[in-house]
Amino acid sequence: MSGTAGRKPGFDYAAYTERRKEAMERRMAGFVGLVIKAKRGDPEPLIAYFQDGPRQLSEEDCSLLAGFLEDSLPRKNGRPRGSITYKNLAIACACCLVRIGKGVWRREHGSQRVPKAVTNSLIKRAIELVELEFPKAGGQISADAVGDKSNLKDESKTGAFVSEHLDDARRKIIELARK
Repeated sequence: MSGTAGRKPGFDYAAYTERRKEAMERRMAGFVGLVIKAKRGDPEPLIAYFQDGPRQLSEEDCSLLAGFLEDSLPRKNGRPRGSITYKNLAIACACCLVRIGKGVWRREHGSQRVPKAVTNSLIKRAIELVELEFPKAGGQISADAVGDKSNLKDESKTGAFVSEHLDDARRKIIELARK
């Protein structure tokens, strides 16, 4: 039996499902979609709509309604993903510095594999340099945390932050990697 059993002849099921999908996307992109998302536990887009979006209500009514929604709608459980603390930012910067140092070492030595001793010295120096820039994170950064995450792909935001604010630390890591 074919997959079209029970359907009317000449009925284009693919076009029908595509139209339904587009209609649902339009609905979810509008105000109704914001309300549905809020009911599912994510009220921030709806709150932002009233705070920053087009105002068909008075400004006072919008802020009152946004406050009500902020207080009354359920929140997702747990800490927000990727929350930035001094420690998390310091670890991310240290990881970025280690990646930079490894890249320089690879280019200098024409090898893909960086020896463990070199990696450990880069991690140790990166932690020292980052703790100078982030005194609140001092003593909280472990070599294991930096080593585990330094093999991951670089986040462009962290790389931009390091390039902009930690240029001196970047130069020192590059010097160490060239030795």
